[in-house]
Amino acid sequence: MKKAHFIFIRIKIHDEPGVTLFLKLLFLLPFPLIFIRVLISLMPKKVLKEVPIPKKDLKELLTSKGIIIDIKTNDGDNIYFKTI
Repeated sequence: MKKAHFIFIRIKIHDEPGVTLFLKLLFLLPFPLIFIRVLISLMPKKVLKEVPIPKKDLKELLTSKGIIIDIKTNDGDNIYFKTI
């Protein structure tokens, strides 16, 4: 798979318009994946203890191009990630 260099993040919280506005401004531009790779590398093993994916595979998955994660809750909240 091709490598992605940026992640596009959109978070909408239904009951909190002020927080939603802050998050939209914070993630206005695509976020470089180099920061996420470093954060995953620095995480201790006990943090990812309950995640069934090893660190190496998680880093590879997050840096693959074309990955889309769209989470919608019953409360109307929405989280959207896309690697580009």
